[in-house]
Amino acid sequence: MATRRQLSFQDKLNIIKEIDNGMKQVDATKKYGLSQSTIATFLEKRKQIEEAVNSNEINHQRKRLKIATIGNNNAAVDSIFINIENKVEEPFRAVNVEACDNIAGSWWKVLEKTIRNCWKKSRPSFHGG
Repeated sequence: MATRRQLSFQDKLNIIKEIDNGMKQVDATKKYGLSQSTIATFLEKRKQIEEAVNSNEINHQRKRLKIATIGNNNAAVDSIFINIENKVEEPFRAVNVEACDNIAGSWWKVLEKTIRNCWKKSRPSFHGG
């Protein structure tokens, strides 16, 4: 079974351009080790891929186009904290995967200074035990 790998929007756009320049889809599948249906999906979603690469708001090396919502993020964080507080063995397991992806993606934008200020202001206390 082939291993699953994710390509950045820039990589996908490069493949689309090669096909536009005359490369056959069959040759692209061999060159990049992708299925024909994956290549067809890139071509089908050409507009979204081009917009992602050309957008100032989205890193063109990003691999997925998911927009975070505050509600999903807050619910996921609340669920994680409740699970930790209740000493659940795997506190992240029942959390919405998409929300976790959004939270993880959002962390790249958080500055160290912001985190330090939050810890200073909240003065969290942890219960032993």
